[in-house]
Amino acid sequence: MAHPAQQYYNPDLTDEEEGALLRRNYLLLMTGQAALGLIGPDLLGLAVEPRQGEVVIHAAIRKETPEVLEDLDDIAGDLDGFLQGGPEARSAITRRVHIGPPDATTWPGFAYALLYIAKL
Repeated sequence: MAHPAQQYYNPDLTDEEEGALLRRNYLLLMTGQAALGLIGPDLLGLAVEPRQGEVVIHAAIRKETPEVLEDLDDIAGDLDGFLQGGPEARSAITRRVHIGPPDATTWPGFAYALLYIAKL
């Protein structure tokens, strides 16, 4: 049986490209679920980078505080819990923190699947 999302993808995609999109969307959805209620005023941007055997959570923050770091730990921990029992159960979760605005010139996360960008 075909995956329901296949109807929205370009029919010229290879199976590998289609699989990468499905994985990216799945990880983005799970990270969004993990971040619910944890995006505070010091979190300026959140992006997800799928790597082989790893999920990188990129965060752009206004300033490093114990609260924002705890929120990022909670997001990573909740994401790990959501991934258990699924196809990404063995993926390592890594956090990359950038202090500054979530812009394309300075924040590496801007190049990946954007989950949240604060209005500045």
